[in-house]
Amino acid sequence: MRKERLAHFRKKLEEKHRQLVDEVGKTVLYGKGPEDDSIKDLGDQASSAYNREFLFELGNGDRRVLKEVQSALQKLDDGGFGDCERCGEAIAEKRLEALPFARYCIDCQRAAEEEERTAAG
Repeated sequence: MRKERLAHFRKKLEEKHRQLVDEVGKTVLYGKGPEDDSIKDLGDQASSAYNREFLFELGNGDRRVLKEVQSALQKLDDGGFGDCERCGEAIAEKRLEALPFARYCIDCQRAAEEEERTAAG
């Protein structure tokens, strides 16, 4: 891949990294906010617990994507960016444009998702 394309993807990944770090930080702060459940009725307490759980799960997703972004940045440094982790072929630039931290080419991504569905079912 050309140097200018790699620089373009690095910029996108660094931008996404900053965004995710901000989101994960906000989620952690919100989840640790002061809660005085003693003044709330049971419905308010349940709603508050649901909101904390929802934000925690959202934070887990953000943390997973953050790890994938960090891995992609490391691959940029190591020279392996844009190669599928399963088959070793180049990942299409259109796919990388949409998802610069993609680990697999589209065919391997489909296969991985199918394996995941089969294992879950």
